[in-house]
Amino acid sequence: MLDTTFEKLGLKREHSDVYLALLQGGIMPVGKLAKGLKFPRTTIYGLLDDLAKAGLVLQNEQNNVKLWQAIAPEGIKTIINERINDLENTRSGFESMLESLKKSQKTDFVSPKFHYYEGADEMQLMFRDVLLYNDLQTEACWPIQDMLKVMGEEFLNEFNKKRVKSNIALRVVWPRDKTVDVAEDVFLAPGKEVLRQTRLAPKEMDFSMGYWAYADKVMFLSSRAENFGFIVESRELRQLIKTQFEILWNVSEELKVDPQLARNFAKEVGERYGEE
Repeated sequence: MLDTTFEKLGLKREHSDVYLALLQGGIMPVGKLAKGLKFPRTTIYGLLDDLAKAGLVLQNEQNNVKLWQAIAPEGIKTIINERINDLENTRSGFESMLESLKKSQKTDFVSPKFHYYEGADEMQLMFRDVLLYNDLQTEACWPIQDMLKVMGEEFLNEFNKKRVKSNIALRVVWPRDKTVDVAEDVFLAPGKEVLRQTRLAPKEMDFSMGYWAYADKVMFLSSRAENFGFIVESRELRQLIKTQFEILWNVSEELKVDPQLARNFAKEVGERYGEE
């Protein structure tokens, strides 16, 4: 878990290893630290320098020997809060200039745009493109079992909370042989409270690749076996996909689940963002 926290701060697992060694071992010189972690001294110096710049370790000197110690764990929370405040200030500053930037954008041409993504991290980044928008009606066809394997339950849980907060409605069709138990994965439960409608495709239909149509874009996502995805920005393609989706939607069967599941997830969304 600390690895993930440090990653969000722009650091690596090796940085968290050094921090933990100092936290558990107390003040120590580079030599002892390098011996305990089995890292070259030059590597340790570089890691310590990064940690010091991030405010996570402190340097002292005793008898002409440089000693290092980790800050208290509570200090990490302070650093995270400072980062959050900096980002909020950056967002406020950017929003003030957003309209002027949009007005300066060249718009006398229209051309489809294509963005390719590969690997789990990049595909999570691809999904976040949807969250750049608000107040959308969207359509998707997902082999949801495969999508869970590719994107991960934790990511999709948080993603869907943000989707609901952004008022992005979703109509989705799942193939019958790749459904999930929404009682376990409540972030996938359909319901008006969570802006999700789900239907099951006819039995003869099977697909391992999925798509999500939103704004003027269509996102395509492969199975875990191929592990890639891409976004095409094209009004014509978006309209074509929507037309085909409506045909599929009309011949698909509503997924019926306990409506309390969606209410439970909506409550989680409220708890997560209620104070924002």
